[in-house]
Amino acid sequence: MNNWYIVLINRFKKVGLYLLLPLLCLILIIRLVDGIRAPDLPADFASRSLHTIDGRDLTLAELSEKKPLLVLFWDRWCAACHDTIPLMVRLNGKRTNVLTVASQSGNDISIVRYLDGHHITLPVVNDSNGSLAAHWQVTSKPTLIFVAKGEVVSTSSGWTSNTGVLLRLWWVRKWQY
Repeated sequence: MNNWYIVLINRFKKVGLYLLLPLLCLILIIRLVDGIRAPDLPADFASRSLHTIDGRDLTLAELSEKKPLLVLFWDRWCAACHDTIPLMVRLNGKRTNVLTVASQSGNDISIVRYLDGHHITLPVVNDSNGSLAAHWQVTSKPTLIFVAKGEVVSTSSGWTSNTGVLLRLWWVRKWQY
C-alpha cells in the first residue's frame, strides 16, 4: 500500500522539478533584462518638483511618503502602454499613488484629449520633448518605477503583466511600509 504512495510522491517531485526550473530561469531572465534596461535616476529625483498638466506641483518624496508610488513613463503610440494604463487607473487611490509621465506625446491639449477619449483619470506630467526621460535615462516604454519613501525599490521596462505589477507592489508594501 505504501509503494503507490511513494511512487506518486516521486512523480510529483520530478514534475515539480521540471516545472520549477524553467520558471526560475524565466524569472532570472526577466530580472536581468529589467536590470539592463533600468533607468539611472539622478540623486535629486525624489525632491525635484514635477508639474502636472492640471497645474499641480508634486515631488516623488511627498507622493511616496505614506504609500507606494508607481511612476509610469508612457507615450500615446506605445501598444504595451495601452495595456498598462488601465491597471494604473485601478491602483491609483487608497493604497497606492500613481504618477504618469507622457513622454514625447504632444502638447498638454492633445494629451488631455487622449486621456478624456480613453476615460483615464491619472495625474500626468507632460515630458513633451523627452528631456525628463533622457535625464532619468528611461530608454523604453512603458517603464514603471516603484518608489517607497523617496527611494526607488524596483523598476520594470517593457510590457509587464498585471500579476507582475501586483506582486512587486505587494513586495514594496510588505517590506517598505
